[in-house]
Amino acid sequence: MRLTYDATTDVAYLSLRPLAQGELLGPTLLLENDREFPGAVALDFSLADGRVIGLEFQMASACLPVELLATAERRDGEGLADRFAERLARHIAGPGNPARPLARSPRTH
Repeated sequence: MRLTYDATTDVAYLSLRPLAQGELLGPTLLLENDREFPGAVALDFSLADGRVIGLEFQMASACLPVELLATAERRDGEGLADRFAERLARHIAGPGNPARPLARSPRTH
């Protein structure tokens, strides 16, 4: 497992396993917000086998311990372009068309 944190977007990402060469991210599931939980959590799945790839914590500084974020690999500013490229690829592919990888690799968290 690997934890990264981008203070620019206040997003932490817990990668449960590395992406295989050419493996694409599939659907992202945004878990319902709880009034008691100050952030949001999204699960990323593999398009190939449907297994969970990782968890994205939005508003990470509000919902994760400071001590944990201090141990994370910093990616300040890098996550914006990666996340935009991933979502753009999924949008372009549309339903029924598999997403093709863009020049950028999928999440390198």
